Amino acid sequence: MNLIQTLYIHAGKDPFKDSFGWAAPEFHLMGWALSCLQLHKLYGNISLFANSPATHLLIDTLQLPYSRVNLSHDKFDPIHPDLWTLTKIHTHLQQEQPFLHIDGDIFLFELFDPDLLKGEVIAQNVELATDYYYIPSQKELMQHFTFFPPCVKKDLESGTPVYAANTGIVGGNNISFLNEYATVAFEYVQKNADKFQYVNMKRFNVFYEQHLYYVLAKEKGIQVDFLIKDIVEDSGHDYVCLGDFHDVPFNRSYLHLLGNLKKDEFTCMQMAAKLRELYPDYYERIIALFRDKKMRIHTGCFINNVILSTQPIDELNNTYLNRLKFIAEKCSSEIEKELFQNDFKTFYENLLSFLTDRNSVKDLYERDLSAQYWYRDLFADMSVAWHQTVVRCSKTKIIESAFNWAGLFNQTKFMFFGDLQAEKGEFYNLIVPEASDNGFSLYDVKDFEFVILQLLSEPLSIHEIITKLQVYCEDDVLQHHYEEYKNLMLFSIKQLVLKKAIRPA
Repeated sequence: MNLIQTLYIHAGKDPFKDSFGWAAPEFHLMGWALSCLQLHKLYGNISLFANSPATHLLIDTLQLPYSRVNLSHDKFDPIHPDLWTLTKIHTHLQQEQPFLHIDGDIFLFELFDPDLLKGEVIAQNVELATDYYYIPSQKELMQHFTFFPPCVKKDLESGTPVYAANTGIVGGNNISFLNEYATVAFEYVQKNADKFQYVNMKRFNVFYEQHLYYVLAKEKGIQVDFLIKDIVEDSGHDYVCLGDFHDVPFNRSYLHLLGNLKKDEFTCMQMAAKLRELYPDYYERIIALFRDKKMRIHTGCFINNVILSTQPIDELNNTYLNRLKFIAEKCSSEIEKELFQNDFKTFYENLLSFLTDRNSVKDLYERDLSAQYWYRDLFADMSVAWHQTVVRCSKTKIIESAFNWAGLFNQTKFMFFGDLQAEKGEFYNLIVPEASDNGFSLYDVKDFEFVILQLLSEPLSIHEIITKLQVYCEDDVLQHHYEEYKNLMLFSIKQLVLKKAIRPA
């Protein structure tokens, strides 16, 4: 079976400036590199279907090892810039042999089950429509569109819950069906082109691609073989594990950064660390490309002992400061406003003082090279994990505050002024210096996570930590919900390891 991928870069798009739905442009390039390199490592022959700008990026610039390149999209008309899945469906139409298409945000760490690849029609998993995503868009389409493929129309009007197939991986051995599906998808799009202005085009993608795929196969009585057997709601909450790079390869072999996972900076940093671990030459190449173009990036590294990061930290990002000032203006009470501003002043001065005294960037990068193995060394074998000894990292600091500065800071990366909300209470802001242009990561840690960090001024085993934390827990919880308590504490310890606040002793 042929394994294939698709990339189409629209005219005017610059992959070194445009993020293509990722948290930052460099993560988009790193994602493509890791996805392709893992497929090449496991299967050897991977084909790329693309237009010339995409081919120049992946082949000429990144030097990814595709075995075959098809300039199949140079004359392709994308119809609308938000209909990105049409480029993949156009690739389906080029296929004459059994194939499996794998999105560029999918990362494979072991071979697919051979039985899956024998399937007539293949997809990742079944999705159930909810009010989170599908249902509002379904109502919008039914109100404005004038054409639906018969199988789609019947399903939308049935009054029963809508199901779809997640097509992160898609294909199979029934080429006749796959070509018909692609043809019908284009018809679905083209016959409603005059109604695009009335609907959310980005959400329409899941209907002409994923919903159509599911109901057309159902109408024809064709079984779809799914990689993941569980039915997942479109809210995506069950998908969190598909971004857990720290769990590969010992607990997980398939990751898919669908939806907001590509926009999550922490997940993207984990992905970048995995690329650095497995393919350091490609990681360094991407970093160097951005540095040559004098562009800010979220990651940093050394090549031949030359610092490719970072800019001095004299003050926080102006956008952050302006947004915090805007929040202060929203405070209704003059007393609250004064408290807010004084709390911010204290927090800000402590943060800058800590960052000024931080270790050298080279030391931080060397820490990162070590940190990429911490989670694996501690938790790959859970039969011994409880007896592993850990300690707090010296290169961290907690700043206590009356307002949620860590939450506000992280919100400023993705949200508008009106969406920012200052919360009053007792907050613990964890600062972790970074070898990057950001210079630091900032996390809002919970009360018991703060206690864990306080305990770990001296090395303790994970079992000892959980035992000592029992004094903060109610007797009823310990007597009747001890396993839940233990797993929650273990999860918190794991998260602090991933945030580089705890390390193996």
